[in-house]
Amino acid sequence: MSLLELANVSKEFDLGGSTRVYALDDVSLSVDAGETVAIIGESGSGKSTLGRLALRLIEPTRGSVRFEGRDVLALPPAELRKLRAKLQIIFQEPFESLNPRMRVADIIGEPLAIHRPGTSAQDRRARVDRVIEQVGLAPDMARRYPGELSGGQQQRVGIARAVVTEPSLIVLDEPTSSLDLSVRAQILQLLADLQAELGMGYLFISHDIHTVRYVSDRIVVMYRGRVVETGPSERVFADPRHPYTQALLAAALPVDPDEEMPPARLVGDPASPTTLVRGCVLYGRCPVGEDRCAQTEVRLTPLDANREVACIKPGAPGS
Repeated sequence: MSLLELANVSKEFDLGGSTRVYALDDVSLSVDAGETVAIIGESGSGKSTLGRLALRLIEPTRGSVRFEGRDVLALPPAELRKLRAKLQIIFQEPFESLNPRMRVADIIGEPLAIHRPGTSAQDRRARVDRVIEQVGLAPDMARRYPGELSGGQQQRVGIARAVVTEPSLIVLDEPTSSLDLSVRAQILQLLADLQAELGMGYLFISHDIHTVRYVSDRIVVMYRGRVVETGPSERVFADPRHPYTQALLAAALPVDPDEEMPPARLVGDPASPTTLVRGCVLYGRCPVGEDRCAQTEVRLTPLDANREVACIKPGAPGS
């Protein structure tokens, strides 16, 4: 049984009148304990919507969300509140997610006060001190305010707040995109160390190809609210089979200058998210698309035992 399971999830936002935004369309994925599943795609692909839906911060229009075998959508408010301690999120902008009027120790300790109200003040402070050390912050930072910290230190506070309740799953929504490269590497290593120590599952949302390659076990490629390719990260990076995945990887400069990526080029602009697409969501931009792509419902199909691709001719090189 997977830690997190999303099955056939769709999300539509009603903008009034007959206008709707189709943010997610029939998305399924799972995350196991100790595993990092990365979601990549350009802006507007539905990555952040999917992460918030996984935590039931928003409700799906259709589909199911299960955590540790429990139907999250069916839980009454009291039970959902108890579950929150096991489901946490780390945001993109650390400073914006921290209360500027609270000291670091109080920010980190607040989830304990909410989810473990029976914990004594002494035990709560001991736990906070332990987590501060765990994320690599100096003890004297406990009394500082977020505005007195660097961006990397602020993100360490955000991480400490997320892990203080010993969660089973953390959604990381672009957790390093606002940090410079040296600090980014330190935060990624910290997240890897915490995962190894605590056994948490990560749902890692990013548009940074190189970061995703470094951190993930499996990769989910999204475009226009749909999953277009999924599989073990190294295999997807070594042999991308969907034209959109090929284009994403080709657009990123390789770390190794001798590494060759398949040529791929998208044309035109994405269709409006207020348009419900019945055929392939990449039709009109795909360099190898055909008329039948617009007429055929193109969904994920198994490529082999571990990979799925939503394409009628997967692997055709882009041009």
